[in-house]
Amino acid sequence: MTEHAAQWTASSLADIRAGGWMCGAHWTFFFVHCDILVTAYACTACADQLLGHLIVERTDRVPDRAADVPVAFGDFDLFGYPIHELTEVLDPSDRKLLLSADVNPQSTHYLASVRLDTCEGDHR
Repeated sequence: MTEHAAQWTASSLADIRAGGWMCGAHWTFFFVHCDILVTAYACTACADQLLGHLIVERTDRVPDRAADVPVAFGDFDLFGYPIHELTEVLDPSDRKLLLSADVNPQSTHYLASVRLDTCEGDHR
C-alpha cells in the first residue's frame, strides 16, 4: 500500500500526524486511536516505497489489563490476552510479528507493543 492509501485508510480511525523523521524511512506517519498508538512507515528496503512496517503500542506503558482497542493478528487480539496465553498459540518463527526482546513468555501481564513487518529487505 502506498503512503497515500495507508493514510487514507487510517484516517477513518483518527487524525493522521504525517511527517516526523525516522532513520532509514522514506515516509512515516502516526495516529492515536483510544489507547493505541500506531506508527506506519516504509523503510529504504521497502519495495517501491510501499508500507512495510507498523509499530503498534499501548499508551499505557505498564499494561495490567487488556487494551480498549483490539489489535488483531490472524485470529488473536494481541493486546487482549496475557503474554503467556499468546505465546502458547503463536508460532515464534513467524517473522511478520516481532515481539520485544524483553517480553517474558511466561508473564501474566499484557503486551505493551508489537511490530508487524512485511518488508522482505528488513531483517531485524
